[in-house]
Amino acid sequence: MSTDSANTAFSGTEGQEPSLLDALQYKNLLERLVAQGQGYGKTESVAAFLLRDLHIVTETESGKDEVGKDVSVEPLYLVMDQAQYPNDYVRELVVKDIMLKYAQRIIGDRELNSPDFKGPGLWTSKQSSFDFDYNKNSNARHVYDPDPEATRICITVTEPISIPTAWGKPFTIEAGGTIAIRERDFQDLVETLHEIRSGKISPQDALLDSDTKSKFDIYGMNPGFLENNYGNVGLKTETQSSISTFRRSLKSELGSPKEQ
Repeated sequence: MSTDSANTAFSGTEGQEPSLLDALQYKNLLERLVAQGQGYGKTESVAAFLLRDLHIVTETESGKDEVGKDVSVEPLYLVMDQAQYPNDYVRELVVKDIMLKYAQRIIGDRELNSPDFKGPGLWTSKQSSFDFDYNKNSNARHVYDPDPEATRICITVTEPISIPTAWGKPFTIEAGGTIAIRERDFQDLVETLHEIRSGKISPQDALLDSDTKSKFDIYGMNPGFLENNYGNVGLKTETQSSISTFRRSLKSELGSPKEQ
């Protein structure tokens, strides 16, 4: 299979929302990501707020603490594009508004599935991923600067696609958008794709926990986000070697001459 064939294997019907990629289509897309991907690094700082556990304490009638209980939340950062939310005052208002709407939903004044926020330039990130991607800016509250080591491998998609995600819900990427994987996860993906191509494991078992949940943290960016927030960077020698080896394996299967 040529890497170009993966570009058309997952296209939707024009004017309609694309169907979620199945396991084989997803594998084809990831093969193209490995064979054609380019290195990018973040260039823009973000504002972020860590969601914290809820701490509830029961007092005795005399006012002494009696029982404490922590209600755990998933360790996530609420991340904001500073171009959309340019100062700390505005950002804190957004967080307060989200928390207020969340509280209203808990007590039943709002529909269970209604959004607590709807608007541009705000997303969530797992704490483990965020801590890898950013360093705290010591001169500004709630501002984090890109870690220069937090590189990605990315490709552009030419048609709308819907991909499974690590968080278990499909994500639709518009034409001209981007597929990305962190360089730290790249080698594991390459090894898994080699196992699939050798017949040791099926695409479904190797790549997906369910139809909508990917085993790899591969995510999408819509058009313009890559250009506005990332710049080209060089990749590690190991990564470059893996890409070259994978390209040779594709050419070998097609009967093409191997790269010198």
